[in-house]
Amino acid sequence: MIKEALQYLVGLKDNQTYEINGKTYSDHALQLIEEERFYRKQMEFGSLDAIVKMVKTELGDYVEVDSDGFGAEPVFIRIQDHKRVDVFTRPDDRERREFPYLAVCNDAEFVEGWRDQQKAIIEIRSRFIPTEDSEYLIGLISRINNDQGVQSDDNGVSQVVVTKRGVSLVGSEVVKPRLSLKPFRTFREIPQPESEFILRLDDSGRVGLFEADGGIWKLDAKDNIKAYFEKELAEEIKAGYVVVLV
Repeated sequence: MIKEALQYLVGLKDNQTYEINGKTYSDHALQLIEEERFYRKQMEFGSLDAIVKMVKTELGDYVEVDSDGFGAEPVFIRIQDHKRVDVFTRPDDRERREFPYLAVCNDAEFVEGWRDQQKAIIEIRSRFIPTEDSEYLIGLISRINNDQGVQSDDNGVSQVVVTKRGVSLVGSEVVKPRLSLKPFRTFREIPQPESEFILRLDDSGRVGLFEADGGIWKLDAKDNIKAYFEKELAEEIKAGYVVVLV
């Protein structure tokens, strides 16, 4: 009994094939034993410049060059959105891509909505690129009387406070309803996209800024990122080593 059992177990190792209706069948399923392959861990950076430097430095690790000197297996730079860019390779023989680099803009993004006079002035001074409309906005905000009956003339550099009742603007003027502004919303290496904002002032003296371009600025930001890589990696792109995707 034991001998028969052993013979049966040994027989299980043998791969038997059968011809049925012109087709070959096996009674064992075959499984490919692959060598363990090392894939590098993705490195995260906070700038586009870091991506350029890493691609230039380590490009040869990922690019295969054909007999003409052109990249047969280029790396791809994908602009996911205005704050995120990654680099990946073509699939290898196991249908796996490598994603060696990632750039994420970690700057706090401007959030539309209402803010009080002091916060509005600080944000415009620190988180916007100066433009004609941003200077107009600061001047306008500095002439708002708050709901405590205090007139505050504050341009971000000096401040004059005068007691006065009510909430109003000093003098009578028509407020521009739409402003073209450039808040920091993407990587610092590229021009910040300009877009329109709707301006509103409420009864308590708060300032309301609301995006008015439907998010078109995000497409402009991606185009600016693409232009940056096309300039900084012009030789690699021309040689076929790098492909930029939007």
